[in-house]
Amino acid sequence: CGLFNTIGTLYHRCYKAMAVLEFVQFRKAFIFVSTIAFILAPLAQLAAGFTPSQPSELSNQRQKQCSELGVISTISTVIEKITVSFNGSKTNNINEEVRNNYAKSLLSTCKNFGQVGSKLTQEQRSKIDGIAISLSAYSDESPAKLPLIGDHDLIYSASPGGSSGAFGPLTGKVTQSFLGDVKFINRVELLNGVVKIELNAEREVLDGNRIRVIFKETAFYLFGNEVARKEVKGSGVWKYEFGGIVDINENEEEKLFLRVLKTPSTFVIAQRCDFF
Repeated sequence: CGLFNTIGTLYHRCYKAMAVLEFVQFRKAFIFVSTIAFILAPLAQLAAGFTPSQPSELSNQRQKQCSELGVISTISTVIEKITVSFNGSKTNNINEEVRNNYAKSLLSTCKNFGQVGSKLTQEQRSKIDGIAISLSAYSDESPAKLPLIGDHDLIYSASPGGSSGAFGPLTGKVTQSFLGDVKFINRVELLNGVVKIELNAEREVLDGNRIRVIFKETAFYLFGNEVARKEVKGSGVWKYEFGGIVDINENEEEKLFLRVLKTPSTFVIAQRCDFF
């Protein structure tokens, strides 16, 4: 009778766990816990019989109750750990979904408004900044320390200068090419690459969220031929608002390495993960 009461108590606790676990996860945990219960409960009763002398009936009942409570406590601990584990996984999934949704919203808004922030209204720029702020809460830890390789495409820049790709009425394709841990190139291509401007720079990681950028020289190309090169001086500290890989297509896996920086102007930069 004590064994059935023990198992019944365990089932009741498993039923309560169902409120916080998804059904499939709960079923796995329930089978696991039930198996342990059926194994441990008889062993606990058997262990209660190994005493140095014949106990009284009251003492025997008390020892049996303690054994049953010990089994319940053990299985309850297992249930609690499983629940916490599954809930942690569930929370991570929710955070990833929210992060992806903010990233998709930011990218689609930038696409609709255009990459050159200086040509937008204040309301449009504020909307982009607002989404970027919401996304920043879901950034990878220490985004400034994430490794950067290959080419990255500019999605949006609020900078009033040529780094947004704007040269008069023309808007060029802007990329960042990383040559190692220090050197990189900001590149603007106009008229399908007929005109190309490259700003060579170096970066230094200051902490988990900031880098110092030092500009070195600018090179000008026409039809693929270098026509001029000159030294430039200047530096600035860029702050990461967000850095990490996001999934922007639910139907077909399409991942981007997305970065959002403040220079202090807002920059949104992305690299397709199939690059790797």
